[in-house]
Amino acid sequence: MLLVRAAFWLTLVVAFIPVNPEDLKDGQRVVSTGETIVAAQAVFADLTGFCGRNPLTCNTGKELFSQLGAKATVGARHVYLYLEARSASTDGSETVADLQKTGSIKKQGL
Repeated sequence: MLLVRAAFWLTLVVAFIPVNPEDLKDGQRVVSTGETIVAAQAVFADLTGFCGRNPLTCNTGKELFSQLGAKATVGARHVYLYLEARSASTDGSETVADLQKTGSIKKQGL
């Protein structure tokens, strides 16, 4: 939810930056500050009621965000094992798959 809020507020800040009418494409018009505020209030009101209208979606989103740390850890482990496999295949020692099965730690040159 933090990322959604940050994106919302960043978009709102960017919306208040003045634009030169000559920089707009044909058919576009300059949106006033008042129109921007009214639109932002409407979006905020709609977002605050989203979970009331879609409780299953909100619960799934909460579960997803609570699992992001674990998912990042698993992803980092996969990247580490991939990189380790590439370096192990060049020195002729045990493979990462062997080390992963036994849970052993590869000794560095002693």
